[in-house]
Amino acid sequence: MLKVFQRTIVLVSACSLSAAPTDLSVAATGALRTWNYALQTDQDGAPNRALAQVRGEGGSSLWFSCTKVSAEDEPPQVAVAATVMQRAYLGPSDNRGRSTVYWLDDHPPEVSHWVYRDRYGQLRGEDQVMGFVTSLATAQTLIVELANFRLEPQSVRFYLDPGETQAVVERFSKDCRTIATARD
Repeated sequence: MLKVFQRTIVLVSACSLSAAPTDLSVAATGALRTWNYALQTDQDGAPNRALAQVRGEGGSSLWFSCTKVSAEDEPPQVAVAATVMQRAYLGPSDNRGRSTVYWLDDHPPEVSHWVYRDRYGQLRGEDQVMGFVTSLATAQTLIVELANFRLEPQSVRFYLDPGETQAVVERFSKDCRTIATARD
């Protein structure tokens, strides 16, 4: 079981890192805020991976990934993750992750455990990730305070267009449900 879980983590991370679309738009404020979205299908045309990405300040980016993962002798599973990548080195965390704080607009801060590797922090688990994704639908600003290996805060800010984000949230949720229910 652990071996499958580790492969899932590596696969989701690799998918997040390797599928970076390059067409980004600059809004009137100078902040990058256009979402990129990709849906990958298998040989039969069934969706097996959905990726959404938005750029933040300082070269950071926020990714959502929903990937069907197949392992030998086990039924396919769906791995869902939200990943914040940044330039500063964060260092590794244990499998439980580190407490990570995020704010949406002027709402009170939320705390969750994110797993850290190198320059990214990742929220895992379908319920946690889909709750996070849904909470972004009407937000204009997201601040994620990652913690480096010395537990020093590293804040990352994202400016969002609620109309565009709502459309991405709906499409990602729909595509992820389709990926989860698709037959092999």
